[in-house]
Amino acid sequence: MTRGDEMAAQTDGQVWQAEDLHALADLLADLPPGATPVDQLDQLEALQRVKSAVAAAQVVVAATFADAGDSEDVPVRGRRRPPRAMSIGAEVALATMASPHAGERRVLLSRRLRDHLPLTLAALARGELTEERAFAIAREVAHLTPEQRREVDADLAPRLAGLGDVRLRQAVRRSCLTHAAESETRRHARARAERRVTSRRLDDGTGQLIATLPLEVLAAVRAALDTAAATARTEGDARTAGQVRADTLAARITGDETVTEPVPVRVNLVIGVESLLGEGTEPGLVLGEGFLPAALCTAWVRRASAAAKATLRRLFVTPADRALVAMESTSRRFDGLLAELLDLRDGGTCRTTGCNAPIRHHDHVTRVAEGGPTEAGNGQGLCERCNYLKESPGWTSWVADPGDTRLHEVHGVTEHLRITRSTSPPLPGGPAGTVGYSPLELRLASNYTLAS
Repeated sequence: MTRGDEMAAQTDGQVWQAEDLHALADLLADLPPGATPVDQLDQLEALQRVKSAVAAAQVVVAATFADAGDSEDVPVRGRRRPPRAMSIGAEVALATMASPHAGERRVLLSRRLRDHLPLTLAALARGELTEERAFAIAREVAHLTPEQRREVDADLAPRLAGLGDVRLRQAVRRSCLTHAAESETRRHARARAERRVTSRRLDDGTGQLIATLPLEVLAAVRAALDTAAATARTEGDARTAGQVRADTLAARITGDETVTEPVPVRVNLVIGVESLLGEGTEPGLVLGEGFLPAALCTAWVRRASAAAKATLRRLFVTPADRALVAMESTSRRFDGLLAELLDLRDGGTCRTTGCNAPIRHHDHVTRVAEGGPTEAGNGQGLCERCNYLKESPGWTSWVADPGDTRLHEVHGVTEHLRITRSTSPPLPGGPAGTVGYSPLELRLASNYTLAS
C-alpha cells in the first residue's frame, strides 16, 4: 500500500500525525496540472478549499497548544522572565515562519475564533472564507464582550460566502453597531474627538498628509475630489485622476484655487426610519464609506436640518429583506435618479464577487443589443475594470429569479464555465435592532436618504 493509500484509509476522528501531514504536502507539491483549462480551474478551486481547511486546522491546533502551554507548571529561573504568552507566541511563530509578534497575534486570534466565533471558524473550514478574512473578523470584534462576539458571529454566518474584503468589513461593522450600539456610539464619539492631521516625509521627495476625520466629512471630501477628477477628465486634462485629486486638495487647503466657486457636493445617508426616530439600533449607511451608529446618524440629521442643509427622500423597501423597489427609464443610459438608485441598492461597491472597488459604471446585465431594458432590475453597479471584463468573449450574465427574497441577484458564467453570483446588500433597517412594531407598521416603514 502506498503512502497516499494509507492516508486515504484514515477514518474520521483519527489524529493525523506530523508525518502524515508532511506526506500530504509532498503529494500536493507534486500535483500535475489538469489536462484542460476547465480541469485546471477545478484544481485551483479545490486547492483553495484545501488552503482554507488547513488554516482552520491551524487555528484549532494553535489555540490548543496555547491552552496546554498556559496550564504547564514552568519553573521560574532568575529574577525576571518574559510573560508566558510571549514564549508561546514565539514558538508558534517558529512553527509558522512568522515574527514573534505575529505569532502572539495568531494565538490571540485563534483563541478568539475557536471560543467566540465558532461559525466563522466553520465557514473557514468549509472554504467560504480565506484565512486573512477570518482573522479580519476576529480583529474587528476585539472590543466586544464574548457574548456580543457570539451574537455577531451568528448574525454574520449566513452571509459570509462570497463577500469581498470591503463588503465583509462593512457587514462586520454593521453587526457590531447593531449588537453593541451603546458601546459603539461611545467609541465613535471618542474617535471623533481625536480627529487630527498628521504628515510624514518620504525618501523620494514627496510626503503624505493624513487626515483623521468624521466619516460624513470624509465622504464629502472624497466626493469633492472625485468630482474634480471627473471634470478634469471630461475637459481633456492630461493628468491622472490621482494627480488631479492631489493637486485639488493642495490648492484648496493653501488657498491657491483657480475655481472661485467650489462645486457643491452631496453625501447620502441611508437609515431606517426606526433608527432615525431614535427607537432602533440599526446603523445608518454613508454611501461609499461605511456604517455609523444610529445615535450619531440621528444627531447628524438634526444638525443638517437645523442648518437648512438636509433633504429627506423616502425609499420604499420590502419589509422582510430590505430590497429597494425598482424604477424604470426610457433612456438607454442609467442616469439621474435611476443611477443613484443603483448606487444606493448596491451599497456603492462593485457588484462583482470579491471586488472592493467603488462603482464607476452603471451596467445593463442583459445588453441593450440583446433586448435588455434600462430599468433597475436589469442594472448593476460595477467598477470600470469589471464592466469591461464582462464583455470578454465567452462571458455571459443574467438576472436570477430572487425566489423567497426580493434582493437583486445576478448570475453569470465565465469563458471556462466558472459560475458567478452576486446579491445586492440589504438596506439599513428591518428586524435587527428595532422595536416590536406590528406587521402593518413594519410594512409601512421606509428608509430615508439624507442629501446634504
